Amino acid sequence: MIVVTGGSGFIGSHLCSLLAEEGHDVRIIDIAPPPMGVKAEFVRASVLDPLKLQKLFSGADAIVHLAALIDVQASVSDPFSDFQVNAQGTINVLEAARRASVPKVAFASSAAVYGDPEEIPVPESHPASPLSPYGASKLASERYVLLYSRLYGMRNTVLRLFNVYGRGQNPLSPYSGVITKFSEAIAEGKQPIIYGDGEQTRDFVHADDAANAFSLAISSDGCDSPLNIGSGKGTAILDLLEKMCSLAGKTPNPLLQRERKGDIRKSVADISLAKRKIGFYPKIPLEQGLKEIVAEK
Repeated sequence: MIVVTGGSGFIGSHLCSLLAEEGHDVRIIDIAPPPMGVKAEFVRASVLDPLKLQKLFSGADAIVHLAALIDVQASVSDPFSDFQVNAQGTINVLEAARRASVPKVAFASSAAVYGDPEEIPVPESHPASPLSPYGASKLASERYVLLYSRLYGMRNTVLRLFNVYGRGQNPLSPYSGVITKFSEAIAEGKQPIIYGDGEQTRDFVHADDAANAFSLAISSDGCDSPLNIGSGKGTAILDLLEKMCSLAGKTPNPLLQRERKGDIRKSVADISLAKRKIGFYPKIPLEQGLKEIVAEK
């Protein structure tokens, strides 16, 4: 059995569907139920309840820990809540897994740990210098995940996710990625909002590729260092909008607003280590993923 915390969320629902297809029994731990069609047992619980976690982890072969607060701007406004859920929640998951004798935890970290990169593409050896409490909480969490491997003989893996996108993101959620927000604005004839000048770059990786990375991680014997999960390619936000408008037959007309605190200027992943360590190779090109999203509208 594989337990997925935060399995009802965007990445979690893609992952749970994949794990079920691969023949695993899946248990979702979340504060909200999963979307219709996800074949998994659902238990309503919080990562802030360590005793309940230990009971729910009993008999599991691996844990995928996705549950988190992921809004960078919210973390700037309320760093305590971000720390409590992200850092304390991760320690709760690790300790519950250890006490339940679960051998593996795969943890969803973030490219936000790097801050503004000094080199592109960003290797895992790049200094960590988060620009937000969210990035700081992820960095603290991943160090605990790897420490538990060293101290307690677990076979854990840390995956540093770059910008994950795909079908199923809620455009009304403050956590939704820029692709989802652009898609909704284009479909409704509204001006897409760009924070800053639009020249900032992001590495967009499809949710199905991210899900596959977690499947590979729990099938591995763990890794003693974090692994970048992205496409390995950078796309400027203005270029992204132009691609999406072209697919929808619309003319780009963005509304430029002030750059937000904590936002990173350029971000592209070096994924060579993930290729070597767990055999991760992204399969879905950005153009294909964008076509799927635009077609939905």
